[in-house]
Amino acid sequence: MSADDWTERYRPGNIREMEGNGAQISTIRQWLDSWRGDKIPKKRGILLSGPPGVGKTTLAKAVAKEREWAIIELNASEERNAASIRKVATRGSQHISLDLFSSGSSTEGKTVILLDEVDHLAGGFSKISEDRIGKSISSDDGSKNISGDSGGKAELMNLLSSSMQPVIMTCNDPMRLWGSGRSWRMNRDRVLRLADMIQFKRANQGDMRKIAYRILDEEGISIDPGALEELISGNPGDLRALVRDLQAVSALSEGHITIEEVRGLRSVAIRDSQIDVFRAMKEIYSSRNGQLASEILRNSDKDPDQMLAWFSWNNQSVFDSKGLSSISGAMELADRSLATKFTNRAFRSWYWGSALTSQAAVSETPITSDPYLGYPDFLRRGSESWRSVNVVTTMSSKVSTSRSSFREELWPLLLAVHDESLGGDPMDFSLSSRMGIGVEEHLSLHGIAKSSKQGKLIIKKFDEIDQKDEHVEANEEDVTPNIKASESGDKQFTLDSF
Repeated sequence: MSADDWTERYRPGNIREMEGNGAQISTIRQWLDSWRGDKIPKKRGILLSGPPGVGKTTLAKAVAKEREWAIIELNASEERNAASIRKVATRGSQHISLDLFSSGSSTEGKTVILLDEVDHLAGGFSKISEDRIGKSISSDDGSKNISGDSGGKAELMNLLSSSMQPVIMTCNDPMRLWGSGRSWRMNRDRVLRLADMIQFKRANQGDMRKIAYRILDEEGISIDPGALEELISGNPGDLRALVRDLQAVSALSEGHITIEEVRGLRSVAIRDSQIDVFRAMKEIYSSRNGQLASEILRNSDKDPDQMLAWFSWNNQSVFDSKGLSSISGAMELADRSLATKFTNRAFRSWYWGSALTSQAAVSETPITSDPYLGYPDFLRRGSESWRSVNVVTTMSSKVSTSRSSFREELWPLLLAVHDESLGGDPMDFSLSSRMGIGVEEHLSLHGIAKSSKQGKLIIKKFDEIDQKDEHVEANEEDVTPNIKASESGDKQFTLDSF
């Protein structure tokens, strides 16, 4: 890109200049700090995931520039097969870049390995022989080159296992990286054992205002307040698109941007972008048009699985009981369709999951023209890290599975059976006892803080029962082992048995 491109001219030079995703940036800072000196963290890579235009690549470059670290970059436009990654990235990750010496920077710096848009790597995780990789790297005439992206994902795993330098990857859709076959969970777990995934979100309107005013001040251009709001209201949180819009409308103005000029730009601009879930749902409920509803849902920032959950929750406040009864069959079919994506790749599960959900939403008349839409409680509940970390760590070890698999498959079920509204009783320790977890994990499952009055009461009760059980075991030493052996059937406690 030339300097005339505002997206390049105003690319943040350090993390402090970035707007939005504050929690994500804080996590990345902590990971970078773990590379100080000769230290190498357990996970040598991070995967920045999120929609395009939210600053993933910009952040990676800002990190290198701010800390005066060198950077090795491979993007989607270059060859990224096993030989290419080995030659450029894997080898470069084993030593300090000579750029650090030539630029006068501290030799204690690092070399950031940036792999952009790794979800565009084609093929599976199958390895290519070392002999083929070596011949391809050393070949001068290109006759023995490895084609396409062959072995790229396997070499990516090799890089994450052996790198002596921080590896930053970006992707828009992690599912494309895992693959669409039955082994996608295994592929995901393999990658996440070596790299943490950080989910980036779209910028909010406050962040976009700050960026817009900063750029316009630099350019010496003023703008009508209404014009800026008009420009932002049509943007789903894509910072790159915002900067391009500002440059385009500035070219039409003479030092001051009016609302008419912004509206003129919007009338001719067509952007293929995702839209916020709340806005998508409002438009679908009010559209009364099945074709339009399907298009809106496909362009939303949630996948069909997530949109099904959002509609299931909000339909209850949008339609009356008769309307809910009428669409319940379609919603059930949508749920069943989406489940087939794990077992049947030929079935168009995502299409039917989307189509049935959106058609159900427009087939009945809402009870009000402006329905209240809320975040589904069953998605929000249990997402807090203080609730999940101890239980997930403990139980994933007990059932011999990864933490990510436990969090996805079993954590929602545990939360449901401990939910008081569904009959869960914080004073009933029978399930916790059978699972072999302590009082802290028991409190986490019920969402009760240890320092609260209820939490202290539960801890006291738990200790009393624990002491009583120890007394019983001491007095029934000859009986208990036989009972336990009989109950267990001499079988290991596994994920399937859970």
